[in-house]
Amino acid sequence: MVLQLIVYAVISFFAATVVHEFGHVLTGLMNGWKLFLMVVGPFKLYREDINGPVRFGIEKNPALWGGCGGTAPRKLDDSVGKVFAKILIAGPVASLILSIAGLAAFIFTKHEFLLMLGMVALGEGIACILPMNIKTGILYNDGTRFKRITGKGKEAEEEKAIICLALSEMINNKEEMKLMEDRLIEVLTDSDDPSYRYHGLFYAYMKAKENGDRAKMDEMKAAAELIRSEVSKYVADTCAMT
Repeated sequence: MVLQLIVYAVISFFAATVVHEFGHVLTGLMNGWKLFLMVVGPFKLYREDINGPVRFGIEKNPALWGGCGGTAPRKLDDSVGKVFAKILIAGPVASLILSIAGLAAFIFTKHEFLLMLGMVALGEGIACILPMNIKTGILYNDGTRFKRITGKGKEAEEEKAIICLALSEMINNKEEMKLMEDRLIEVLTDSDDPSYRYHGLFYAYMKAKENGDRAKMDEMKAAAELIRSEVSKYVADTCAMT
């Protein structure tokens, strides 16, 4: 019985996470964005850039095997923030829908797996939708980011900046980004949050590297080193300045 419950728990977590990520992806697709990554177990569908073909491959990072999905717009414009807000909230909503379905099915079937699935999905949905001052690896959870990006002022601008800069590599429109990136980077480097500030310094470093500006690269790297202890190892590793 104990082994059976462990198996049910593992399968439930995997299924709930996949459904959660699919909620993000489906909402992006419904708003005209294009799939660039979908990981289920060790397998993935991905694009090298937004206009490239969808490829099948093996995901080498086991941390993503529980499920990971992402979409990107064809171009960066004023609609990005509004669409991304919908994408953020869609994952927790998908989890809560799965929990309702699982628990309702359990009432009729009395099957322990459906109870486990419903409870795991419920826990995941609540943990992701409630605004909390807790970061999940890199940034805040879905609910907190949704609250930030749909609000006004500095926090909303930070969320829009970090998503646009993250998407810029996928969209690969250098001319468009050159008009935007200085302002977006400045928004992040002026953030009161060390993680967002660290991302801003990273993007400033990468721009200086592209321009061959060694002095600027060293300046950004030194500034990042000063706040390295205030960010998670995951952030520091993801934004490695080499």
